[in-house]
Amino acid sequence: MKSILVCLPLAFSLNLHAAIGEWRVLQDGEGGSIKARFEGLSGDRYLLRREADGKLFEVSPGMLQGEDRTSFDSQAKQLSEEIEKLDKMSGHDLFSGTPFEVRDANEIASALSLSQESKTKHSASWRNYTGDSYRLFGARPYSVALYADQEGHATILSAVYSNKGDFKSGVGQGEKHFEGKSTADEDSLAKAMGADEQAILDSIKGVLGEPKTQRFGDSRATRRKVSRWDWNGQSLILSSQEGEYVSLSIVPLELANAGGKTAKVKDGDIRKQMLADIVKENNGDVYLGQIPMVNQGPKGYCVPATFERAMRAAGIDADMYLLAMVGKSGMGGGTSVEYLLEEVRQQVRNKGRRTKDEHIKELKVRDVKRYIDEGVPVMWTMRSLGEYNKVANENTSKRKSVTDWGQWAKDIAAQATTIAKTEGEQENYHICMIVGYNEATNELAVSDSWGASYERRWVPAPVAQWASSGGLFMILP
Repeated sequence: MKSILVCLPLAFSLNLHAAIGEWRVLQDGEGGSIKARFEGLSGDRYLLRREADGKLFEVSPGMLQGEDRTSFDSQAKQLSEEIEKLDKMSGHDLFSGTPFEVRDANEIASALSLSQESKTKHSASWRNYTGDSYRLFGARPYSVALYADQEGHATILSAVYSNKGDFKSGVGQGEKHFEGKSTADEDSLAKAMGADEQAILDSIKGVLGEPKTQRFGDSRATRRKVSRWDWNGQSLILSSQEGEYVSLSIVPLELANAGGKTAKVKDGDIRKQMLADIVKENNGDVYLGQIPMVNQGPKGYCVPATFERAMRAAGIDADMYLLAMVGKSGMGGGTSVEYLLEEVRQQVRNKGRRTKDEHIKELKVRDVKRYIDEGVPVMWTMRSLGEYNKVANENTSKRKSVTDWGQWAKDIAAQATTIAKTEGEQENYHICMIVGYNEATNELAVSDSWGASYERRWVPAPVAQWASSGGLFMILP
């Protein structure tokens, strides 16, 4: 059993203490003893943590005697009472007597009505862009995201309330996010943020008491003052950044104590992982099969969402809302790539990685092949034009029934020649990821941060060049 790395609120309180009891010396039935404490329930059995190695184990109440049984029975009873209060505080049947390190994240996603956003061999995530009636801790979050490790156990919950990306955004999702605009202004956003922050504070303080304050963030640009409540190995982190967003995150106590600074993943481990994630098909397709997805939602956050995906693929924790703040995104979206690149370079260096950016006049398969062959996704600046998306959608669908790949290469070459002769509009500037290629058919596999259906679309390289703005950016192990 690994040490706790989970971050949703099982029963975290400054005022409620039953969920973690005192260490007790228990007889093991074989003449020996172990030092353990109560930390939850698994059905009708008690979950205890062994002090010697930090591992959880189950025990039937009938196996306990005397003061041990009395103590654990009392803690189990109070835990059940705490769960009721915490469910009421959150507005959801969210809490369980089972610690999250051994709890299926799918249960939490179901309790919060979250849909699967991404699933790879290394992690999973769920997200909900909520409606007006959705409430969590007394206010409406615009986005609720849950992350899990490769074993399916929760690692972090992030709820973002009023923020300059989602607040009064009139744009659509996916390809339609270029349509419409935000109707928010600084005054209305400030009022909404103030109301959300107060509602969350009132809700949590009513059960958990007054928070403490600290500085939190993984880099100089992202460090900010937050309010924090602790309980049972987890911390609630409430953050309100003027003119930016209000958020509530649930993180491991270890991360909170470190001020939000995460541990480095060894370069060698990431390099091996990236190489192992390359998929090679019989038809010549080569692509990265384990890139996490982030759905930017109904706002112009393609830049921070895509950078979050690339950073997570390189073993670096990231959040598109924080990246949007660093990139000086405007109301509804629109991010300064230059500002964001400067911050990303710093974070990447701090984690022992390298960055590389190029500007190319003509995008060809060979320009990305060398990176894909190392397991590295390529972030690409382009124009998400209607004809480009039509080709990407139709070709990706048709590919499923192709039997003669030589003829397919001829057909799409003719298609690309026709499109390349037209003049594309200088609009819909966008950034996405190139995650694969096929040299024989002269195609690129492109991934947009718009949800699962945009994980991988195939585009003839000349059509990609027709839509290209020429910028490439890579995070290298």
